[in-house]
Amino acid sequence: MTKVILYLVLAVVLFGVCIAGCAAPPGPTPTPTPTTAPPTTTVPSTTTVPSTTTVPPTTTPPSGGTVDVYLQAKNTAFNKSTISVPAGSTVNVHFDNQDQGVPHNFAVYTNSQATTKIFGGTIITGVSQTIYTFTAPSSTGNYFFRCDVHPSVMTGTFTVT
Repeated sequence: MTKVILYLVLAVVLFGVCIAGCAAPPGPTPTPTPTTAPPTTTVPSTTTVPSTTTVPPTTTPPSGGTVDVYLQAKNTAFNKSTISVPAGSTVNVHFDNQDQGVPHNFAVYTNSQATTKIFGGTIITGVSQTIYTFTAPSSTGNYFFRCDVHPSVMTGTFTVT
């Protein structure tokens, strides 16, 4: 009988240990840590913009648009190297030849090769004055002017805006 009691006590102890281990209240439940996703960055796709060339518009001045230009020839040179006028305007060149006994004129060409004449004024011998009148080209850009008697030394740029 002592053995039976011993077995019985042992069984009760083992049973108690098992029950205690399984039925023991759990330890603190870990609280889930909220996670934050890193911010999303949207990278725009690379776009290549083609280069463009701007073509200046052709302008037409108001009806009757007139420009007066004062140009002097003295010591075989013009007093201006650049003349600017609006496209399509009527141009009055007040030409003053101050070189005694020397012929000069004013002429406009499409470029410095001077093969296509836009306007050519009559040659006058100094000292004298005249007014040349012509219509400026309707296309904007840089043209060329010169004295046809002295084409290598009396030159300039005729700009149409």
